Amino acid sequence: MRSIDRWLGSLLCLVASLWRRRHRPLPTEAPGRILLICIAETGALVLAHPALHWLRQRHPGAELYFLSFKGSQGILNLLGFNQERHRILLRSSPLPLFILDTLKAIVQMRRLKLDATINLEVHTRFSTLLAFSSGARRRVGFHRFFEEGHYMGRLLTHEVIYNPHQHITRSYLSLAMALEEEPRDDPLVKRVIEDLPLERLRIQRSAREQQAMWALLQRLYPSLTKTHRLVILNANASDLIPARRWASENFVELGKRLLADDNNLLILLTGSPGERPPLEHLRQRIGDSRVVNMAGETTLESLIDLYSLCHLMVTNDSGPVHFSSVTELPLVALFGPETPRLFGPSSPHARVIHHPLACSPCVSVYNQKRSPCTDNRCMQMITVDEVHQAARALLDASENHVPPA
Repeated sequence: MRSIDRWLGSLLCLVASLWRRRHRPLPTEAPGRILLICIAETGALVLAHPALHWLRQRHPGAELYFLSFKGSQGILNLLGFNQERHRILLRSSPLPLFILDTLKAIVQMRRLKLDATINLEVHTRFSTLLAFSSGARRRVGFHRFFEEGHYMGRLLTHEVIYNPHQHITRSYLSLAMALEEEPRDDPLVKRVIEDLPLERLRIQRSAREQQAMWALLQRLYPSLTKTHRLVILNANASDLIPARRWASENFVELGKRLLADDNNLLILLTGSPGERPPLEHLRQRIGDSRVVNMAGETTLESLIDLYSLCHLMVTNDSGPVHFSSVTELPLVALFGPETPRLFGPSSPHARVIHHPLACSPCVSVYNQKRSPCTDNRCMQMITVDEVHQAARALLDASENHVPPA
């Protein structure tokens, strides 16, 4: 998909730019139907909440729609896009279905008669072409201006410079704000947003849903009582960026230390169904009956229920860093190839461990999140001692959760 976006996408952007009617006047009335596009990063959807909140406050009468991959459906439900007519979902594979869904999406967008699109992807040709194909008269997105590479043509009407020195939540917010500005040839948005308060997405699930999660935990670990302290170890990271992984032997040692600290502590290993075998191996290496392999046992929505019942999570830089931020779960997040300055957790209960080497971050939107690194010393420098110390500090400071009856 990276290769297609880079080579075929650049060609299509050139063709579309030559065909675009540059001087078509833009409408002056407030937009009634706005489509947001965020395809590649499901975790980024949580970070888009401040932009969504701002749009809903500024345009209370507008209908908001979202276009993303099918795997983002759970997050979209939590963001309020739980009606099928307000979301357009693409299957990422196999390729024929991806192409078919893309064509269907274009037809669906044009039938909606959208007034505006906001592209949350950074320097992605595919999402830019989708926005152009939507028929929307106003199209907001990040533009390269005089940066080398990242050719995306001139398909946007409201061009915003991507600022790599501010958290991505504020970059998304600047896209939403650009919708109200007059298009011009220099970068939007010309206002200070650093001091604006950001509305963090917080999800309060029902008592019934939390009770269902408690029942699942009791089924997986029959000895579970309300006196147990529940700690999640999320030892995985996206296959897209394997350099983000903290070594499995570190998670093994961390698990052993935490269990030795507290006889009432229970460790939960979380992951997708495909990650169950390696997590089972990790469970066996820790070698304690108080470790439960929960890979494949939860949906995204029920994962939020799990977070609300637990006392701590230790995780690599991955989606759960952001998913857990919608709850009050204390969090230790391990960063290496990507900087927490841009993509760190929004939760006030998070502790980030990061050793910024001269070569880090080596993964960014400027290289399609690819790195040639095979020796991730930025992650290797994170010691079990410092993670254990941070975990213990958060556990000692956290209040006891009272699970539902």
